Amino acid sequence: MFEVDVLGASLAPEAPSAREITRLCERAAASRGVEEGHVAIEFVSAARIGELNARHRARQGPTDVLSFPIDGVEPPGRAPEPPADEHRAGAPGGARAGACAPPRELGDVVICPEHTADVREAIVHGMLHLLGMDHERDDGQMLALQHELLARGVAAEAQQAAETQHADARRAPAGVARSGFVALAGRPNVGKSTFLNTVLGEKLAIVSDRPQTTRRAIRGVCEHGDCQLVLVDLPGVQRPRDELTARMARRVSQELEGADATLLMLAGDQRVGPGDRFIASTLATARAPVTIAVNKIDRLSRRALPAVLADAAALQAGAEVFPISARTGAGVGELVEHLAALMPQGPPLFAAGARTDQPRELLLAELIREAVIRRTFQELPHAVEVVVDEVVEPREGLARVHASIWVESDSQKGIVIGARGRMIKAIGIAARRALQRMLGCQVHLELSVRVRRDWRADGRLLDRLGIT
Repeated sequence: MFEVDVLGASLAPEAPSAREITRLCERAAASRGVEEGHVAIEFVSAARIGELNARHRARQGPTDVLSFPIDGVEPPGRAPEPPADEHRAGAPGGARAGACAPPRELGDVVICPEHTADVREAIVHGMLHLLGMDHERDDGQMLALQHELLARGVAAEAQQAAETQHADARRAPAGVARSGFVALAGRPNVGKSTFLNTVLGEKLAIVSDRPQTTRRAIRGVCEHGDCQLVLVDLPGVQRPRDELTARMARRVSQELEGADATLLMLAGDQRVGPGDRFIASTLATARAPVTIAVNKIDRLSRRALPAVLADAAALQAGAEVFPISARTGAGVGELVEHLAALMPQGPPLFAAGARTDQPRELLLAELIREAVIRRTFQELPHAVEVVVDEVVEPREGLARVHASIWVESDSQKGIVIGARGRMIKAIGIAARRALQRMLGCQVHLELSVRVRRDWRADGRLLDRLGIT
């Protein structure tokens, strides 16, 4: 999983879209063997980059791009600028011995559009610096790789534009308005949340490699021609083990009963298993039509794909099967077009421009929980919940967010805080960036860690969290 935060985009009207910026960063990282991580691309004024030059490089005046690594090798002469995050924790604690390292925080690339001839080139240039390359010392290797990556990106964008034009030409003329709900069903960690985010073009559901990441039914609204498609991201189907998972299972059943269509999602890089067969047998008795999506085809060879699709088709007689990659977007457009055609005639279910029915505080809490899970994923992925206590906007362009991280024991609290507060600081840095991207403004984040013993078995607390 590779994530890119784009900040200050209003200062760079000629910059590529956030999605294209992400692709540029992914290509640069992949060229250095890095397949996952987190980076911020920030556009700043000439005065601001001049200040950074004076502070970190002892140079006067603005330049085009600066790189500030966090993890890994720092390029010579560059020092990271630690973001100032407010945080407080109830008691000191130590990190558990043997804890796994969090996903790699690559750092920040700061770009001044006023002094940049080619923003794309500046992004790739800054990324390669973050990954340890230095064109002043490597006999031209970095600049040669930079040229190759940019050329490859131009070719990829041209191919995508051609595919989009072809799809538009095949699309039927506008007709009768349609609307409806599509339930996303499947085992945990098959990519339902990633699919939802890709279709919407923005991050609505949090994503991790751990089961039980999605705990609520999250509705995302997609406008597709004359159809309003409401995608319902459901918790992964699993055997209930406590009150929390029992409520999650009931919610899955309720949403499936009320859906106009169901998308059964499978992980293409895993064999069809008993869990997939159980879900398929459950859907076979439902009134809604079932479509099967085989996700993660970007991890399969061309030789392996036909057998995987055949196994998927055998799960549900008559169901159409779509090979997709929710991560790269391959095949997603055709699948959405198919799902829209299944929707019944009717007026829109949500107001124009609506993206979800989830309150803002819940979306912010989920982004913070994602930051916690990614850094404590082995010790306590299921024991963590986050509640946003308050969001205050003292002035335009600034939001103060106060949130509580719930754990179930004092030892878990120590893990979240970390030795000398290092873990809670890392969580705060990552979460603040995600909140800024969502809110579109600067965020001051204050985190508290609280012990709520056995909260997953407490119906009263689950009601408070809106998990019903």
